[in-house]
Amino acid sequence: MLYEWRRAFSRKKVIVLVIVSLFFEIAVYLAVAFVPSERVKVLLTPFYPYMWALGVLLPQSLLLHFLAISISSGSMSEEYEQGTIDFFLTKAITRSRFITEKWLGSFTLLVFIYGIMVILSLLMSFSLFGSQQDVYLLPEIVASVLFSSLVFFNIAFMIGEVLRRSSLSFIISSSILIGSILVSDVLEFINLITHSPQYITIAEYLPSWGATQLPFILVSNSPFSILIQAIDLLPTISNNINIAIISVLVYSIIPIVMSFSSFLNRDIPKKIS
Repeated sequence: MLYEWRRAFSRKKVIVLVIVSLFFEIAVYLAVAFVPSERVKVLLTPFYPYMWALGVLLPQSLLLHFLAISISSGSMSEEYEQGTIDFFLTKAITRSRFITEKWLGSFTLLVFIYGIMVILSLLMSFSLFGSQQDVYLLPEIVASVLFSSLVFFNIAFMIGEVLRRSSLSFIISSSILIGSILVSDVLEFINLITHSPQYITIAEYLPSWGATQLPFILVSNSPFSILIQAIDLLPTISNNINIAIISVLVYSIIPIVMSFSSFLNRDIPKKIS
């Protein structure tokens, strides 16, 4: 696991995304706490007891998915590019154990980084805004965020294994994420014009919908639902939590099955340049 963590942190884009995510989270809390306008402060005061949710859910909008892609896209592909995979498989380790440990090492790193963000949000909210309420929802929200992150984490992991090119897998995975979001925006716009529910149904089949919306759907009826709407950067297409869970499961399971199938059945090259 520590080997995989070192490999991930050796990529500059991973370090940059982690720094940007932490900086963005701190900046948002400071901006809310020290907003110069008294009128805005009055409007925000009722939400002060729920500011812990701001930092917990803020990465879910986009940053966490990019971080998941940056970590998993190079997990397998860099082993091929640097020729280290052939070395490991000469040891007393099976292919299934190797890819399983690679996946677990990458995902535990994502969990660790997100855990830092959660701890930071709790420290900032309690120190800047006083006592917090409904914190009992924290484990459920954190679990839903990590569960949702599996979609693009596994998609990037699969593309990295199949194509065996780290840069290409990162670009393709990121394009799928951004492309799905843009298509969702267009479908939501068409639905507003035509009032045709089939466009919402199509949007629900896109990988970005369940991956980005499940945690927000989960807290849509909470006391801080208005605050959540403010930080949800993506269109709220539907509130069907069951379809969102199914979407996450389907788009998580299929890529990881393809990853294992590819690695267990294809030849292992000495090195890919």
